[in-house]
Amino acid sequence: MDPITLGMLALLALTVMLMSGIRIAFATAITGFIGLWILRGYVPAASLSSTIPQGHLSAYTLLVLPLFIMMGFFAFYAGITRDLYWAARQWVGHLPGGLAIATIFGSAGFAAASGASTASAAVMGRIALPELKKYGYDDKVSTGCVAAGGTLATMIPPSVLMVIYGFIAEESIGALLLAGILPGLLEAFSYSLMLIIRFKINPELGPPIKGITWPDRFKSIKGVWGMVVLVILVMGTIYTGIATPTEAAAVGALGALLLALPGLNFKKFRDAMVETARSTAMIFAIVAGVLIFVHFLGFTGMPAAVSNQIVSLDAHPTVILICILALYLVLGMFLDGIGMLLLTVPIILPTIKELGIDPIVFGVLVVRMVEIGLITPPVGLNVYILKGVAPGVSMGDMFKGCGWFVVVDLINVAILIAFPTIILLIPNTMIN
Repeated sequence: MDPITLGMLALLALTVMLMSGIRIAFATAITGFIGLWILRGYVPAASLSSTIPQGHLSAYTLLVLPLFIMMGFFAFYAGITRDLYWAARQWVGHLPGGLAIATIFGSAGFAAASGASTASAAVMGRIALPELKKYGYDDKVSTGCVAAGGTLATMIPPSVLMVIYGFIAEESIGALLLAGILPGLLEAFSYSLMLIIRFKINPELGPPIKGITWPDRFKSIKGVWGMVVLVILVMGTIYTGIATPTEAAAVGALGALLLALPGLNFKKFRDAMVETARSTAMIFAIVAGVLIFVHFLGFTGMPAAVSNQIVSLDAHPTVILICILALYLVLGMFLDGIGMLLLTVPIILPTIKELGIDPIVFGVLVVRMVEIGLITPPVGLNVYILKGVAPGVSMGDMFKGCGWFVVVDLINVAILIAFPTIILLIPNTMIN
């Protein structure tokens, strides 16, 4: 059988397995192993299937994942999430839709400590939704804010997806993390502007908070200064070249632990470590399975064939980029973000480089498309997680509430395509 045909059949088989509910780690590992067996024989397939994951997963750079995940859990147990939300409430609560905007900025603050979208949505849902309900905010707007706010964690460093992309693309993880800062802030402010306009047009969606004084605002800063300093320290050491991303992640984990110590007992410490291990194991299992499958595809020659076909098209690189991003938008509706990156980037990246598109810019754009997939049906992982926090709101209303945020996201993607300098400004000024 022609190797490229075998690769296409393997992709079809993988799609069927995923749609039938088989976990992506198992589906990719099984498909990749069988493909290697057909191409190379049983013994080479067995050897490659054991050595490839071990060789990649033992990479020093991947230590950044468990360390940043640990940092997020310690920040949660330190109570920093509630403090961030309360501070945002005090500073922007007086604006039209102030409590909804506070949810966005509270999510952005927690994103700078967690790096995981689903964790951010779950945590902020427990904190923000009762407050939004108390003030009579529309359920669709409330759940939409929390679900969309959670996606900020995939863009604002320390983003797990940025680390995964950097690992696959063999790009600087530090540069990728820094590249997400301005697009992440643009996203948060764009969401807020959209909410202000919506609440101005329709005040019945929810009232602003009255009676907030300047002493209240300054008092709210007390609970978040430690986390702000910690995040600046972590990203500052990466920016200046004082520390590698892995070393900076270790500093962040230790700093978050020190912040959590006053209210940390043995049970909370154990829970943080167990959740860190569980999250890391899940990610590494997916990475291991997909690595086997991707190496099989490499042997078929399919990535190079796809690249040659796309590059040969008589179209402007920007048009091809938009088509690729549209494909990611569709895939994001059905696939897990980490799995989607691991499966597609090795195939698409050679094309991107041939077209002369900066891999850092492409990485940020792809992660943004993954974000959109987190709040769009039928999968919409953030929405499903939020359903567990707000069982009284229907899935349909939650997805409707996310609609305006998806529109804003697509506008932001267009802005980033037109002005890639927004992405590259901070990484290009990195020291060392």
